[in-house]
Amino acid sequence: MKILYLIWAPYNRRAESFGQGLECEVCFVHYFQYQKMKWSVLKYPLMAVKTLWLLFRKRPDCVILMTPPLFNVLFGYIYCFIMKRKFLIDAHTGSLISRPWTHFRWLHRFLCRRAVKTIVTNEELAKLIRSWGGRTLIMNPPVRFPPIKTGPAGINRSLVVVTAFSFDEPLNEILCAAREHPDIHFYVTGNKSKAEPGILVFQSEHIHFTGFLPKEDYLRLLKQSDGVLCLTTRDFTLQSGGEEALFMGKPLITSNFRILREFFRKGTVYVDPWKASISEGIRIFYRDRRRLEDEMLHLREEFESEWKSKKSRLIQILNSGEKH
Repeated sequence: MKILYLIWAPYNRRAESFGQGLECEVCFVHYFQYQKMKWSVLKYPLMAVKTLWLLFRKRPDCVILMTPPLFNVLFGYIYCFIMKRKFLIDAHTGSLISRPWTHFRWLHRFLCRRAVKTIVTNEELAKLIRSWGGRTLIMNPPVRFPPIKTGPAGINRSLVVVTAFSFDEPLNEILCAAREHPDIHFYVTGNKSKAEPGILVFQSEHIHFTGFLPKEDYLRLLKQSDGVLCLTTRDFTLQSGGEEALFMGKPLITSNFRILREFFRKGTVYVDPWKASISEGIRIFYRDRRRLEDEMLHLREEFESEWKSKKSRLIQILNSGEKH
């Protein structure tokens, strides 16, 4: 069966991981500036045409389409309806619980009911999809890393703060907590141009803003660090930075939400989005670092085993035509 994964974005790590895990082609469709609503009226029609052109040229038997945006799935559905092919939705948390996509829930319900499966990251989102009459599969692909040249030894005691300077990241609290640990180097990744005013003033001898790094440099930084600090204030959000830590075998500091505690069930310190809690979490991280490292390696083995089972199940569903 020929599977194609299609996403309206210049790049997405989860899409890449699905492509590697399922050994299928991934198509990134993108025009103009990414995640800029002012371009939507112009770029969405272009991306719709490109999507249909790609699908009718490549003729996949099954298409996996990531949301948001929902219109990606709509045009994938049109292809599948005409050609009598199958499609799955890989539903990102934002497309289910955040604006503007909550205004289009009528469309999401329509599409989920017609998809073979809607892939989500956790049971809470699966319950929402099932309440619409959709069929779900909780599935998270393993993150594969190329060989990484580490070069000189990393700086002693360092944490990578994985951020996109997004609205749901308590970055000010993180950096205030970092100030209380001058013996630890904090490397804040992500495009600095997206930072809110006042964030960059935290730059110091031990707090470093790396900017958006090339993939090889980013992976080298992760590998040479002691671990990853990746927080969100939005519940039901599975963090890419946390998954990268897991499959790199690096212990993690993440947010104290049930979804994240269940997913990152080993090798992890859980904190609330306040300076005092984050600072204490950093202290606990270094106190228990060796144990956390061992636990994260064991968790990685568990996830690899789970992925093999779920991948086999998905292929079985697609080959059999099963929907339930």
